Amino acid sequence: MKTRWQILLGVIFSFGAIVILFRGLEIDELASEISKANYYSLIPFVIFEALSVWARGMRWRVLLEEKLGGVRLFWITNISYYLSNILPLRIGELGRVYLVTRNSEVTGMQALSTAVLERMLDVVTVFIMLFLVLPLVPEHGLVNSMAYLVVGSVIALIIAMFMVASKRRTVAKFVNLMGKRLGPRIGGFINDAFEKFFESIDIVRGRRVFLAGLWCIVVWVFSVLATYCLLVSFAPEQQWYGAVFVTSLLALGIALPSVPASVGLWEASAVAALAVLGVNREVALAFAIVIHIVVFLQMAILGIIGLHIEGENFSNLVAHAKRLVQSMRNQDDKA
Repeated sequence: MKTRWQILLGVIFSFGAIVILFRGLEIDELASEISKANYYSLIPFVIFEALSVWARGMRWRVLLEEKLGGVRLFWITNISYYLSNILPLRIGELGRVYLVTRNSEVTGMQALSTAVLERMLDVVTVFIMLFLVLPLVPEHGLVNSMAYLVVGSVIALIIAMFMVASKRRTVAKFVNLMGKRLGPRIGGFINDAFEKFFESIDIVRGRRVFLAGLWCIVVWVFSVLATYCLLVSFAPEQQWYGAVFVTSLLALGIALPSVPASVGLWEASAVAALAVLGVNREVALAFAIVIHIVVFLQMAILGIIGLHIEGENFSNLVAHAKRLVQSMRNQDDKA
C-alpha cells in the first residue's frame, strides 16, 4: 500500500508540473529556441557529466574502504542511474547496493549505510553551493530561509549518526530493550540491523569523511561546469553563479517523488531557477528539455555498457532490486 501511494504521489507531482509548464506556453517559440541553440556545447557537457559520475564512484570507494576499484564503481553508479530513470521508486539505489556486494568483501549493510551517507553529503554540499551564490541571485528570501533550515537539519542528523555510531554499544542496550517488546523475531532483526548499520557508519570517520567531502566538491564542480556549458548556449548572458543556482535547484527538485526520470519535476525545477535569473520561459524550458534528454541518453548508454561489463542482465538485476524492496516492505509491515 505504501509503495502504491509513493507511485501515485510521484505521478501527481510530475503531472502537475507538466500542466503548469505548458499552460500558456508559446510552442512555436519553444521549438525555435531548441533549434537555434549551439549544440557544440554538448561535447564538454557530456565530458563533464561523465567526470561527475566518475567522481561519485571515487567518493563511494573512499566510504567503502577501497574494497572496490573506482572504475567498477563508475559503471555501477551509471547502472543505478539508468535503472532509476526507467523504473519507479528509485530502484537504481537498491540495484547499486546489490551490485557492490557481488564478488566483493562489501556487506549489504555497509553498502546501504554508505549510500545513505552519500546522499546526506550531497544535500549538505548542494545547500552550501546555494549559500555561496544566493547573495548574487535576486529574490532569494524564501529559498535562503529554507536552505538554512534544511542544511542545518541534515548536518545535525549526520553528526547524530556519527555520535550514535561511536557509542553504539551503549545505545544498542536501549534498542535491545525496545526490541524485546516487539517479539524475538522482529526485535532480533532490529538489533542486528542497528548494529551492522552503525558499525559501517563508525568506520567512515576522520580521514575518510574528509576525503569524501573533497570528492563531494569535485562531483559538484564537474556538474556545475556541465550545466554552465549548456546553459550559455541557450542564455549567453548567464554568469557562472547562474549555473550553480540552476544545478542546486535541479538537485533539490528531482529529489521529490516523481515518475521515472523525474519527468516534469526536472523541467519545472530548471524553469523555476532560470525564472529567478530573469530568463524567458520558453528559453528556460528549451534548455531544461535538452539537458534532460541528453542526460537521460547518456545514462542509458553508460548504464547498458555497465551492465555488460558487470556481466549482469537487466531482468536479473531488477529482480534482485525488487527482492530488496519486498524484504524492506515486509519488515515495515511486521514492525
